[in-house]
Amino acid sequence: MISHSQPFNVYADKISESAQIADKPHGITPRALIIGLLLIPLMCFWIEYTEIVAEATDLVAMSLIIAVVFALFVLIGINVFLKKVFPKAAFTQAELMFIYIMQTVSVGISGIGMMQFLCTFCGNIFYYGTPENNWQAALLPSVKPWLLPKESVTKAFYIGQSSFWTPEHIMGWIAPILVWSAFISVLLWVMLCINTLIRKQWMDQERLSFPITQLPLEIAKDGGAEAMLGNKLMWFGFLIPVVLETLASLNYLYPGVPFLPIKPSDPRLDLTSFFTASHPWNGVGYLVLSFYPLVIGLTYFLPLDVGFSLWFFYLLTKIQSVAATAMGYHDAGASMAMSRIPYIGEQSAGAFLGVAIFALYGLRHQLAAILRSTLHPICNAQAAKEDANEPMPYRLALGGAFGGFLALTFFGMTLGMSWYLPLIYFTLYFLTTITFTRIRAEAGLPWGYGPSMNMHDMLKSTAGTRMFSLQNQIGLNLLLWHDLDFRCNAMPNQLEAMKIGQSSRMNLRHVAAVIVLATIVACFSSWAAVLTCYYHNGAATAKVNGWRTDMGNVPWRAMKDWIDTPLKPDMSRLEGVGLGFIVTAFLTVMRVRFTWWPFHPIGYAVAGTDTMTWLWCATLVGWGLKSIIIRYWGMKSYKRFIPFFIGLILGDYITGSVWAIYGSILGIRTYRAFPI
Repeated sequence: MISHSQPFNVYADKISESAQIADKPHGITPRALIIGLLLIPLMCFWIEYTEIVAEATDLVAMSLIIAVVFALFVLIGINVFLKKVFPKAAFTQAELMFIYIMQTVSVGISGIGMMQFLCTFCGNIFYYGTPENNWQAALLPSVKPWLLPKESVTKAFYIGQSSFWTPEHIMGWIAPILVWSAFISVLLWVMLCINTLIRKQWMDQERLSFPITQLPLEIAKDGGAEAMLGNKLMWFGFLIPVVLETLASLNYLYPGVPFLPIKPSDPRLDLTSFFTASHPWNGVGYLVLSFYPLVIGLTYFLPLDVGFSLWFFYLLTKIQSVAATAMGYHDAGASMAMSRIPYIGEQSAGAFLGVAIFALYGLRHQLAAILRSTLHPICNAQAAKEDANEPMPYRLALGGAFGGFLALTFFGMTLGMSWYLPLIYFTLYFLTTITFTRIRAEAGLPWGYGPSMNMHDMLKSTAGTRMFSLQNQIGLNLLLWHDLDFRCNAMPNQLEAMKIGQSSRMNLRHVAAVIVLATIVACFSSWAAVLTCYYHNGAATAKVNGWRTDMGNVPWRAMKDWIDTPLKPDMSRLEGVGLGFIVTAFLTVMRVRFTWWPFHPIGYAVAGTDTMTWLWCATLVGWGLKSIIIRYWGMKSYKRFIPFFIGLILGDYITGSVWAIYGSILGIRTYRAFPI
């Protein structure tokens, strides 16, 4: 699938091909490696405390990770000082970017959909398993004991006022820590190998825009871009969210302080009540406005067709729901199959599969060449030249992806699944993550969800629960914790790290090496951080975020539901998946054949997720501003306003981070800048 929309990359415009060939790629320096590694556990502890205990801004759930951007901003401030006082000690842009990417590719492990769900999942069956729900009697006999902590160490985990750092608690958790850390490491290793195989096509051939990379590259240019940091437009854009978020934060603590609402959680931005009273407009459902400065800023860097498609297809889902309501599908007494029409979540699941499959189809020539060079000895010498500065040799990437996939399949079998089930599940999972990565590469959404019909739902609808044996049901749902929320999925961050490496003339082999090292460090740092928070505060107390604790119950509930309620295949939901795939195929063909075609399949895929529920309005504003600037003032003005939109993003992030630190220091709950 070749992108014909206008790509944006400030650095690609400024660095000639001859300079790229002449300049030697920058390798990682010892001090950058040490600082990057030391920052990982510090970031993990900050993230876990802020999100679990202080319940402030989500520091790691954003695509452009707030905590990491804040750390980069601080480092750049220090570096600007060093450049003036001790210029020989100043960091280069490559060093700053190595430190930055070590955080972005790793600290997501400490977030939702990863460690924050996994940790409570491991312990919840012991604390929330009761005679009424019968979890322990029905499920525990089929669960390998090394997947869970010892029951004797879980009570303190839930009631708090204790410490994880005792020999008894550490040894009680050591088995799941090692097993699940290995699982996460292999999962992310396969992602890294896949990214290596797709990098050249997406970056060099299709020239996707990678909007998430723009801010760190701009502010870190030359070790701290004085042209950017001294730009009045940048600081004007910076001050807008500083004022808005500060007033909102003060109002949260002191309700008498006036503020302007920008988040959809404010009742003044909720449009739902305008539609509930009349039929069929009540089919619109939940509809809210939002004016996140960071969303407006990021949308400015999107190709216009992508920005347009994001909000257009979301509103189209509302029109579909209104039409279905008008036709009586949502009337009282309608069957389950009828009431689900128009199957928005199922369409999205089909679209996710379609985007991945067509993206892989676009890679067919490159993948064929890689296979030939890998399997044919005569081609090996030529292949070594072609992948000299790829993140890893293609032979290793191909073998690593295949070997890692087999290891994951074997792990699924040790959980009790028949050999074919983990094979199918991980195939669907990686297809979804490829689409998720493609969405980030083209749309750069501030945060992203997977389709509401996840892989577990798809397998359940395809075969029904009665087709699976007890061990298959339990084994499959033991993996549900990482299928519930994709916002901290690492695959897009890895590919963006490669893009930053390419734009900053970094040695991509070193980039891949630090990704692997940072992943391992973050696995253990995340366990240490989350267990420390819960043993001190109690996972079942009011001192922590209850939603994260309850998400650990979801896999156990699902296992019990599958056992207690045998279901037949749900063909109506699969028809929705098929429709989503067909529409995606149509949009892809039209986009390739006609340059004027304004509808992007990425927008259609995202529309059926929870992503645009909160973002559509701010995306519309950002798209509208870019459209007006380009239409009436041209590309020169578009580039001139880049610092202003960088300032919108940076000001939003820095203000949210400062208030999160303020709340953590004082031990109080503060305003959540993100998500709502």
